[in-house]
Amino acid sequence: DTQALSIVVVAVPSVTTASLNNGTVGSGYSDTLAVTGGVSPYTWSVTVGSLPAGLSLNAATGVISGTPTASGTSSFTVQVSDANAVTDPQALSITVTTVLTVTTTALANGEATVAYNQTLAASGGAVPYTWAIVSGALPSGLSLNAATGTISGAPTASGTYTFTVRATDSVSATATQALSITVVAAPA
Repeated sequence: DTQALSIVVVAVPSVTTASLNNGTVGSGYSDTLAVTGGVSPYTWSVTVGSLPAGLSLNAATGVISGTPTASGTSSFTVQVSDANAVTDPQALSITVTTVLTVTTTALANGEATVAYNQTLAASGGAVPYTWAIVSGALPSGLSLNAATGTISGAPTASGTYTFTVRATDSVSATATQALSITVVAAPA
């Protein structure tokens, strides 16, 4: 008496998410963990560490969502368990930053033909920042260092010059600020 048997070989579950998006304090966050192999349904959990404050993990869908309430980097391990109770862990992290803001609201006046040096400042976001003039223009003779935010040089003509600066952080968040520099004529 012979009986035909079949064996189904199923690959073990494997978390394929290697990194997660960064978040911003006070802004909605959502990212989805992914798995291959194993037998559904899957169950997700955080087994080591914790998610950033304000975020939670949906055990059935693998969606991490919520609104972060504090800045910093949270490192943790997620684990997926399939229908056969086979598990796979994955170490991950989420960096939460505060909203990027240009904190310079005014610049010192300059004098024609006299050296000028002022540095723009920003807060929040993920450093380093890069700087650009996005509208208007600096006084002739002055330039903006994109890496340091320093406006320097020697202005060549008097007048009031209005322009908008933009700071861009390392995760491409941006903030702008309208500014002006008044250049007075050099004494006769």
